[in-house]
Amino acid sequence: MERLLIDFSQVYGQHGTHELTRSVYNTHTTPPLELDTENETPKLSFQDMLSDSLKNVNTLQLEAEKKVRDMAIGDVDDISEVVLASSRADTALRLVMEVRNKFLDAYQALSRITG
Repeated sequence: MERLLIDFSQVYGQHGTHELTRSVYNTHTTPPLELDTENETPKLSFQDMLSDSLKNVNTLQLEAEKKVRDMAIGDVDDISEVVLASSRADTALRLVMEVRNKFLDAYQALSRITG
């Protein structure tokens, strides 16, 4: 069973604008971002952002499972690392589930309006 995680880290760019950063866990490449000509900020499609977020959630879940496995065999020096990794994975998964629920609610509301 695969699990998913979202990383919403932001840093300030050269011009003081926010840029969505790729997680260190992200192993795939994404197409280059287009720039918005009005304010010179990168355009990131919703599909790309959602896909990257889901892949990051999955990576955090896998990392948490690995740390729990390492703890079970005695390879962990500090148990707080295991707890922190598990908490991050749990929080990210809950966030993804809430976003999914909101999308489903919006879809159902639209289908009631049009149906």
